[in-house]
Amino acid sequence: MPQPTTLAPGEIRAHIVVFSDRVLVGTKEDHTTPACAQALAAANITVASSSVVAESHEALYADLRSALAAGARLILVLGGTGFGVGNVAPEVVRELIEVEIPGIAEQIRAHGLASTPLSSLSREVVGVTARDSSGALLLTSPGSKGGALDALEILIPLLPAIYHQLDEER
Repeated sequence: MPQPTTLAPGEIRAHIVVFSDRVLVGTKEDHTTPACAQALAAANITVASSSVVAESHEALYADLRSALAAGARLILVLGGTGFGVGNVAPEVVRELIEVEIPGIAEQIRAHGLASTPLSSLSREVVGVTARDSSGALLLTSPGSKGGALDALEILIPLLPAIYHQLDEER
């Protein structure tokens, strides 16, 4: 059976989380969310909501649970993928996913190496919360505009196949 190559407009609702104390308190401007929203819109994905949360396990977990309860099918977590204090995004996302998709994370890091050798230091995690139409796709990404757009450059072409697999009748 052929798989779709595009998504219908509005078919997937997305939530973008900026996981940054500096953005939260206003000492750093968020240039990444608008760039990601534009890239997603070009792929027919509606960014239904966005948030900025403190760099704490509890704050991120609560925000992700809220976005899932509101019906987000794609959640992009920007920031917290390093290994310094407060960089817990991969651990929090792993608590919420049922199936990890490591090949996408590996492909994102490999793609990023064309721009910077620091790509290898990022700990992207990609996975789905369920194996059926109730499943949402979660992705941790660097908080930098370049890192996040690199991640979406890899992820967006895969989305029709991912949602086809989640949504197909069984």
